[in-house]
Amino acid sequence: MFSIDNNTKTVDDIIPIFSVESSQLILKDGRVAVGFSVNGIEAEKLSAKQYDYLNTLLFGALKVLPEGTIVQKLDAYYFKEYQTSTRDKTYFQRRTIEHFTERKILLHDGYLLISMGPELERDRNAANTLFALGRSLTKNPFDRIEDRQAAIEQVAADFTTTLASFEGISFNRLDDEGLQNLYLQYYNLEFDKAYQPTDALRTFGPSSTHAAIGEKRVNVITMSGQGSPLEPFARNARNIMSPWLYPLTNYLYFPHVLSVSIKIMNKEKILSDMDTTAKVIQNLDFMMTQDNRIKREEILDFTEEVRSENKNIVSTSVNVILYGGNASELERHIQRTVAAFREMGSSDCFIESMDTANLFIANAPGNSDQNYRWLTMTGDNGAAYLNFLTKYTSDVKGDLLCDRFGVPVLVNLFNTELENQNALVIGPTGSGKSFTMAWFILQRFDRGEPQIIIDVGGTYLSASIALGGKYFEYDPERPLKFNPFLVERNPDGTFVLNGDKNNFLTNLLTVIWKGQNGTVRQSERSVLNELLLHYYVHYNQQSLATDSSVTVPSLAGFYEFIIEYMESSSTDREYQKQAGSFHFDEFLLCLKPFAIGHYKEVLNSDEYEDLAEQKLIIFDMKKIKTNPILYPVVGMLITELAADQLARYPKINKWIYMDEAWSMLSDTMTDFIELMYRTIRKNNGSMTIITQGINEIITSPIGKAIKVNASTKYILRHTDTEEIDVLSKELAFTQHEKDKVLSLQLDKHYREIFLKQGEYGKVFRLEAPFAVQAVSTSKPQERETLRQLTTEYGDIYAAIQQFVELKKTGKL
Repeated sequence: MFSIDNNTKTVDDIIPIFSVESSQLILKDGRVAVGFSVNGIEAEKLSAKQYDYLNTLLFGALKVLPEGTIVQKLDAYYFKEYQTSTRDKTYFQRRTIEHFTERKILLHDGYLLISMGPELERDRNAANTLFALGRSLTKNPFDRIEDRQAAIEQVAADFTTTLASFEGISFNRLDDEGLQNLYLQYYNLEFDKAYQPTDALRTFGPSSTHAAIGEKRVNVITMSGQGSPLEPFARNARNIMSPWLYPLTNYLYFPHVLSVSIKIMNKEKILSDMDTTAKVIQNLDFMMTQDNRIKREEILDFTEEVRSENKNIVSTSVNVILYGGNASELERHIQRTVAAFREMGSSDCFIESMDTANLFIANAPGNSDQNYRWLTMTGDNGAAYLNFLTKYTSDVKGDLLCDRFGVPVLVNLFNTELENQNALVIGPTGSGKSFTMAWFILQRFDRGEPQIIIDVGGTYLSASIALGGKYFEYDPERPLKFNPFLVERNPDGTFVLNGDKNNFLTNLLTVIWKGQNGTVRQSERSVLNELLLHYYVHYNQQSLATDSSVTVPSLAGFYEFIIEYMESSSTDREYQKQAGSFHFDEFLLCLKPFAIGHYKEVLNSDEYEDLAEQKLIIFDMKKIKTNPILYPVVGMLITELAADQLARYPKINKWIYMDEAWSMLSDTMTDFIELMYRTIRKNNGSMTIITQGINEIITSPIGKAIKVNASTKYILRHTDTEEIDVLSKELAFTQHEKDKVLSLQLDKHYREIFLKQGEYGKVFRLEAPFAVQAVSTSKPQERETLRQLTTEYGDIYAAIQQFVELKKTGKL
């Protein structure tokens, strides 16, 4: 228990409010205040240029305020334990919730208070505050209060409207209940709205070293000298541009209140007083000390700046209020706060002792005129101390990640406000690409969203086993059943070749004919399109004429049709015209292996493999990766099959991933790629291309198409700064975004990734529990351990539990 002086009171005894009416605070010293809750700008969002503009906006808003007006920015940072129910959750959802449960999350609430007082106000000191005297200095503090009540409304409206013009800042006016609740929160130092205080009956007592509110010890640390050079921005510990005041914000990761007050001063009076002081020092002549000379130079520089640049003068007070029930822990927080002040250009600060209680009350919402710890400065410098930084905002739905402080947030990576929902993932070997993607795949599976992965090398085998997915290791000896010629049918049984399917078949046939990197002339494409249309007309006529079922359309059927067409139309003028630009014999020769030869089982099935009921399908193409004929053909077939399968779920999000397998796409497939993206988009789907480096995209003939069609970029940690230079240039990243990529950290508990959606990019932590790591890891030793445990226990979940124990005990 902390010792306090005998003059202990209740909080209710020292609250400076006279009344709350019409959404205004009427204070006992005659001031009138209005309050707003503030929605601020997410951490690390703004660039240096944007901070400069914000500072200019703030400076302009302060400059037009009436003399004596006080703007107070109050920021409350408080802990709340992470709690989410595990009821009706899946296995991996429960493990994830358990991982984060009871983690202390530092929350932030920001408030803006604007107040105006009586015209004749005396300067404050420790002896003449309301708390010290128990009464107002003014004989009738409420004289002409109606004028102030009217004036404050216009002043506050103008000020907030100006600031709200900056994207990301908005205000909500506090009504009577909101103002009362804020006061109760402040005086109880309890900001979690789930535990909103209902009274002000806690004891309050001053001490020679601190104050005490109930069981909580309170300390106040005050800025006593400005740092330099003062700028609206500074680079944080990660080398990212942040507000000047950032060290005192959520970077102090413990409960505290940051109170910054700016009072508009009488410019001419202060300049006159400073001129007089400078003259007095000058008249000291030979008695002038070095300190006198320095002070005089500072005064002259300041007055010259104000006059030449027409700046206003403000008094600024910066206070950090610390509180807690553990004295030794609070002492550590005090020392950390002192260090944080030094990070602001070596700013000086003072740990309050006897004045703690007085200044705690002086920093109450709207009560800043009772403050007496002021520093005189120009308005633009004062503006730099106003904090509009806040934590990341969690989306309503999406994938679970953490901000850079480990706070869990949801990130909507299927953002329909973007031009498309496709993504490009870039991460060098060892950066955790497969681990990262497995983390997202698990979450999307648990949400019931269909996913198809086209992979090379068994990266996602463990995840597939754990989730009960369908895993196909493509084997040319036992191929999947494909028939790309099976298109939609009319009610009468005839087949309809629409434009998209015609384009797909044309692309597929040109790859078989010309190879992955061959060139197809437009005239050749046109003839091939015509031949496909003729084939379906011929097939439908034959089917209707025989009035019986015939073999379904297929590549073999198309091959036979071409032979017949050549024989029956050799003298036909149209055929001769086609033959002038289309090499029929060469085309048939290339088609033959897939029609009636070695690969005839690949494209001539009577029906497709029906995978509609599978929510996770993985195709591993490792066994055919080195086959230059089969690899691109099967890759196209699987991609088309994936798009067709996902089209069966029009109302839910769907995902296709190509991990390394995208490299089978070539410039001959440009139309196919565009078609693939268009088909996926119109069916509420997303295509994700996963690659090791930006150079693979640059050198690929379809790299431009991939970049254009991917509104979301996942950038994993790179250690090669030159590659980051190339990546940033190729993806048109700003310097601010490049700095974020350079700042990515890798820790034993988490890895950071840079996510850019549309025009805005943020850094997130990916922090997965051991159970998720078991099926996501790409480390050979861990993958082999899980395989052995699965064999030993005969159950993947029992194996995962043993894997977790090995990780917890450090044996793995």
